Amino acid sequence: MSPPRAERRSYIAESQPGKRDIILNVALRLFTSQGFHATPTSQISKEAGISTGTLFHYFPDKNTLFDHLYLAIKKDMAEAIRGKDDPDLDPKIRLERCFHGFVTWGISNPEKFLFIEQFYHSPSISEDVKREAHAEFSWMNDIAEEAVKKGLIRDISPEFYFVMVSQILFGAIKLISSGNTGLSSDEIIRFGLDMIWTDHSSDNMS
Repeated sequence: MSPPRAERRSYIAESQPGKRDIILNVALRLFTSQGFHATPTSQISKEAGISTGTLFHYFPDKNTLFDHLYLAIKKDMAEAIRGKDDPDLDPKIRLERCFHGFVTWGISNPEKFLFIEQFYHSPSISEDVKREAHAEFSWMNDIAEEAVKKGLIRDISPEFYFVMVSQILFGAIKLISSGNTGLSSDEIIRFGLDMIWTDHSSDNMS
């Protein structure tokens, strides 16, 4: 019987990070190209150059591996976005910088972006991991609340707001990646940002 997922996350902490990262990278490629259910652990271990027993030493089952991969990608995304933030700036500029950081991250990490796009609502991700991943972005709620007070965005829940904004930013990443728009990356990002604000003007993205 496999241990509960909450315990599984600490199970890997003492394992060698090199092999662990190789497994995660192979799983990322296979999950995004084949899907979660169509990717057996035997294929992951084979393409990672390890035995299935070694894979289970790091990740007791495929769902645990999936959880770890999802959380690792969300943390990587959150770190990239937070790196663009400056608490001393106006909330509009802060949000624009964060949104720009997300688009930049998505373009620079196409496979990770595709994974998040495909599996964001996947029932295979445990609720504990979803909550942990969500907490990585909780600091943005404070920025959104300040933006609401200044009339920059509509007075709706931050969770709803960021879901709607994410769809615009996902679209911007796809358009930039396609290279078929005749627009520069900055122009596409600016057009996307202009759809977000109540005054439809983004002037201070840098």
